[in-house]
Order: sequence, then C-alpha cells, then structure tokens
Amino acid sequence: YCLFPHVLTAQEAEATRCMLDEAMAAPLPALPGRDGEPQRAGYVGEPHARDLRWLELCRHPRLLDAIETILGPNLILAFSSVFVKLPEAPLKVAWHQDNTYWPSVHGTDVITLWLAIDDADTENSAMMVIPESHVGYRESPTVTSDAHEMLSKKIAVTSSMEARAVSLQMAAGSVSIHDSFLLHASGSNGSGRRRAGYTIRYCSS
Repeated sequence: YCLFPHVLTAQEAEATRCMLDEAMAAPLPALPGRDGEPQRAGYVGEPHARDLRWLELCRHPRLLDAIETILGPNLILAFSSVFVKLPEAPLKVAWHQDNTYWPSVHGTDVITLWLAIDDADTENSAMMVIPESHVGYRESPTVTSDAHEMLSKKIAVTSSMEARAVSLQMAAGSVSIHDSFLLHASGSNGSGRRRAGYTIRYCSS
C-alpha cells in the first residue's frame, strides 16, 4: 500500500464533496439492465457509468500518474463505488480482500485507489491495512460477517496480525492505493463527522 497526499486541490476536493452530496440526495440513473435497483444507504455504486463527472475523476491526470507508478501506463478501469460512513454510524467493515468480491477479474496486477472525499482519521474510522498481507497473492478463506458488519464475507485474522495494522489517515483530496489481496478493514464511525471515500479499481492490461 502507499499514500499520495493532496492529489486533488482544495477546490477539486470540494467539488467532489458536492458531487457526492448530489448523488446521495437524488439517486443517479439506473445502470442498463438494473432498473429499479434500490440505492443502499451509505453506498453509491458505479457512479462513473452514470455521471460523466465521476468518469472524469477516474481519468484525472494526477490520479492516473499515481496509478502508473505501480501498474504502468496500460490501465483498465474495472469498477468504482463510494462508501459513506455517516456520523455515529455503527456499521463496521471487517477484514477482507477486495478480489474476493470480483469473480470476473483475474490476475495480480489489480489495485484499489481510495480517494478521501472527507478527512479520514482515527476518530471517524479511517481505513486500516495489514502490511505485507498480500505477499504470495493468496485468496484467504472467508466466513460470514456479523450483523453489524457492512460486507457479507470477512476473513478471520489472528490477534498478532491485527496488532500490525496501520491506520491510513488522510486529508480530503489525498489518495491511498492498495493491492487487491491486501487485508484491510475499518471500524464504526463514532464521531460527529462523515467519512466518505471513492474507491476506484484499476487493472493492468
């Protein structure tokens, strides 16, 4: 994993917050073949396929510069989604690997870019990662998540693994990038502030 601080300017970060506010207030048009699909609370799926402003964000030159340092120049945009933790929201995201949820994506040159739409810190539940947990590119066995956890599946980690976890604290407009096999999670947001991040998934062709 790696961090790129202040990739977006303050003005660009504010424009992204406004785009998210719009998307949460009025659901984006349905994707083809998925008419009537409800918008889940705290989640905006595939906004780049429904609003060109989000697609332009995925193609932002400074975001692509960061991705190219890892994957090189031949990039595929696979998915994107916004995850929002509202103030004092009890839901947690348990330890997981992203590739578990992408049965149509194969290979190891796959990453998640996490763009901080809001400031993310320990108080409002910044994402945590377990360094080097991607080594060997092995898909770990999953178990069913608990009722208070956002994802349907999780990976049971040992206490020694969890003790090595690093919190990725970022100002709005900053970016983290992690391997699709890297274990990561986030706790509940006990603060009075929102924590939203735009996750963009890229592959190397």
